[in-house]
Amino acid sequence: MVVQIKLIRVAVAGAVCAAVVVLGGCSGDACEPSTADCSSQVRIGERVYTSHGFTERAATRFAKADVAECQDTGCDPKGSVFSGEPTQMTVWSFEGYSTDQVVGTRFDDDSFAVFVADSVSDQEAERLLQELASAES
Repeated sequence: MVVQIKLIRVAVAGAVCAAVVVLGGCSGDACEPSTADCSSQVRIGERVYTSHGFTERAATRFAKADVAECQDTGCDPKGSVFSGEPTQMTVWSFEGYSTDQVVGTRFDDDSFAVFVADSVSDQEAERLLQELASAES
């Protein structure tokens, strides 16, 4: 009888441990690495802009902007994030376009990456990019 009770306790303890592992996942510092997507982003004040394409249109120096870091791997990848002390770069404005909607960053000597504010709708972002890409000046 005592042996049967001990065997039952061992079986119950084993079942509880198995349930904890199945329901609770890993314990401690171990994690299952994963990945996240990163978009090129800049931030001026509280406004975040995301890269949408390129243009050869002329532009004028406008301001300094924070550059997002890409945290795309690890236990809890965040994607594009702005750190406490982000790197800064110069952003440019395009004549006839509001900097509340669109800015550029120097891509090479003849072109700019076009960054559209995240507050702009997808349709409007596409329209801005098409205009800037086709209206070379």
